[in-house]
Amino acid sequence: MKKAVLLTTALAAIIACAPTYMTAAERAYAEGGATEECNYPTSFSSTLSFTSLADYAVYGDVRAYAESTKLYIIKPDEFGDERLTTVDCGFELKRLDCDEGGNLYIQSAEGLSYRYPDLAPSDYSFSPITDAVTIGNFLYILSAGSLMSFDSGNNNASFTIFDENCSNLKEYDGTAYVMHEGSVYALNGTSAEAAPPTYTDFSASYSLPAGNAAQVLLSDYTVKTVVIKPQTTEGYETYCTRIDLTEIGETFRSVETIKITADRSALAIAETGNATIIIMADENGRGASYITLTSALETSAYSPPASDMNGAYILMDTTLYSRPYMCGATAISPIKAGTIVEVSEKFELRYLDTVFYRVSYSDGQTTATGFVAAGFLTPYQFSAEDQTQQTTGTEGFTYDNDIQTVIVVLLIVGLVIIAIAYLTVIGTRGSKNKAKRRRKEKSYSYRDDDLYSE
Repeated sequence: MKKAVLLTTALAAIIACAPTYMTAAERAYAEGGATEECNYPTSFSSTLSFTSLADYAVYGDVRAYAESTKLYIIKPDEFGDERLTTVDCGFELKRLDCDEGGNLYIQSAEGLSYRYPDLAPSDYSFSPITDAVTIGNFLYILSAGSLMSFDSGNNNASFTIFDENCSNLKEYDGTAYVMHEGSVYALNGTSAEAAPPTYTDFSASYSLPAGNAAQVLLSDYTVKTVVIKPQTTEGYETYCTRIDLTEIGETFRSVETIKITADRSALAIAETGNATIIIMADENGRGASYITLTSALETSAYSPPASDMNGAYILMDTTLYSRPYMCGATAISPIKAGTIVEVSEKFELRYLDTVFYRVSYSDGQTTATGFVAAGFLTPYQFSAEDQTQQTTGTEGFTYDNDIQTVIVVLLIVGLVIIAIAYLTVIGTRGSKNKAKRRRKEKSYSYRDDDLYSE
């Protein structure tokens, strides 16, 4: 029995690393709340704006731009987001180019060549600036800032694409490009399509107003599971920002933002503004808190597992949480070891770190309901007349375990048998000794009326 208690206590000790209940300051904020509503961005797309673009280069999905001493490189990450890298080279940039292997080279205003990313001097030779590029049937000619297109498949019919302010005509991977009024365009036959330096900018996710999230996270809760879709109902790509719920200030404490590329399961724990706070598996498969657009979520069916107890005994001091997720923002109140609670629901998801039970208890003045991690509980069997109560002893307490009861009974019976056997042996040994003494005494010639005879 002691081993069983030690095992349960060890499990509880592991979970004890979770955050404790709210401080007075945190609760005061939760009651006051922030006034600015949470407004999660529908898009994290941003576009660079240039004052005096010097040159550009293109290789596959990678785009590079030069302005003054700054080099801007935009390339997709593993999720397909266009991520921006900005480098101050420390010298004036004049030209950019890529070789067949995709290596980027920079030419300074003094005509010196450098290799990116280490900016080491290079012997790369930049080709002379051209004024004519042929792509398929089309010949593009740049003259005095004007860009013309000639179609050899149509008797060399000519078309004016731009009348003025054109420069830096180039060809990369079968596509012609040109700069026009500080922007880059891709040429397609007789037309030009803007190729803006658009990239993914997550800076807005690091200053998300918390709105009324603190109050909502402490309110009553009905378990709600959801599926995160790769696109919102408005057609935007779906992003989730990981947030730290140790405490909530005027803004969420953001950690990172990721793109959702396939359906993912999650637990919705609070809705605020146009967003919902969810719990889903992180890169290590452990439950973590995120926030995303509510329009990216679909409610999914959840069937709670059958509860295996109707009452429980708190093994050690712990915290009651408003949600099946342990953090400072969901902490309601502490619960002392020895408290007996009623259990109304068992909650389990594969990406949560533990099983939870929804419990209720009363300290004589107020009644509280919330979630407690399974490791802090051991079953308690309520009788028909039992009521939820606060206790610090084990009066009326029985473990809901028939095996333990049988073992205890057997131990008691065994001890009784051992005691009886011991008394029997002692009694028998005494009788034998007495018989020996009597046999030995009868060998002497005592008179029947001897005063010392037996």
